[in-house]
Amino acid sequence: MHGNASAKDALRKEMRENLRALTPTEVGEASTRIRSQLSFKHGERVALFAGLPTEPQLLALIAEFPGTSWHLPRVTGKSTMEFVQVDSTTILRRGPFGILEPQQRTTATSFDTILCPGIAFTKEGARLGQGGGFYDRYLHGQQGAHLIGIAFQCQLVESLPRDEHDLSMHEIVTS
Repeated sequence: MHGNASAKDALRKEMRENLRALTPTEVGEASTRIRSQLSFKHGERVALFAGLPTEPQLLALIAEFPGTSWHLPRVTGKSTMEFVQVDSTTILRRGPFGILEPQQRTTATSFDTILCPGIAFTKEGARLGQGGGFYDRYLHGQQGAHLIGIAFQCQLVESLPRDEHDLSMHEIVTS
């Protein structure tokens, strides 16, 4: 397991450098291409994320699919989070990691679809997160949800070091 941890850390460092090299224009254009590949049904319960500046920007989906029940994560403790229902992006504030978080209290415990961030993915659905374990812990309780990894093209790799607790995505959507 120690070998996987150091391999994961090395890959995270490399991927973060690649992502920092993207210009805001490249991030915006790639995010638009990603959003254009996504579609949601009226009433569908979807968990999405408010990306860091170097991550895909998905918040426009809230306005693009107003009949969808949208939920954003909010950090609740060490490596734990909950998802809170949101109707717009006007009520978000920066949380402990500088990520926009909802301030409302209406939480959800199950979803039809979960859009998952990550630092790297394989085409087969393997995911490497940022290293905090937030999504790994949360996703283990979401067996019924369709898991979609969201990534820029530069985040796709041939293979990833994996541990027993690592979950795979059902689908990867990339720019």
